Amino acid sequence: MKSIFSVHSLARNFLYDGKQYEEVKITWFVLERSNPLAPYETGILDYGQLNEKERVFPEEYLNEQFSREEADSLKRYLGHRPDTTTRIEEIELPVSPNASGCRRLARGGGSDFFILHGEAGYSLPFKVEGYFSVRFAELKVNGDDRATVINKSS
Repeated sequence: MKSIFSVHSLARNFLYDGKQYEEVKITWFVLERSNPLAPYETGILDYGQLNEKERVFPEEYLNEQFSREEADSLKRYLGHRPDTTTRIEEIELPVSPNASGCRRLARGGGSDFFILHGEAGYSLPFKVEGYFSVRFAELKVNGDDRATVINKSS
């Protein structure tokens, strides 16, 4: 069976909505894939037992992942960003029938999409976006605000 891969980045000094964060995880995904990297029948556990509606989410999940060549190309592309570390991980197949991709995740409340393919100079032959959330990210401390806070223990 053909291998598929996920790609994640840790972006330090991440600027979002006017605030800078220490480190934010971005989960990258492919848009508009026309042919699956792995046959759905073998790439999704119990695929034959799923009805048409139940197949949508795991099919989308598989289609959002990367071939090894695509993952390597994306990692090289992102390698020019000094504050970004990118990791490629092989996905064990078959995936769970309740796997779901990033494309349908909600925006708002500090969660959003990074439209990589919309950047000037984007050179990859496939469209990539990333999903991230700053909900639990630490705000970057810029300089000394000259305030000292001492918390008393009860």
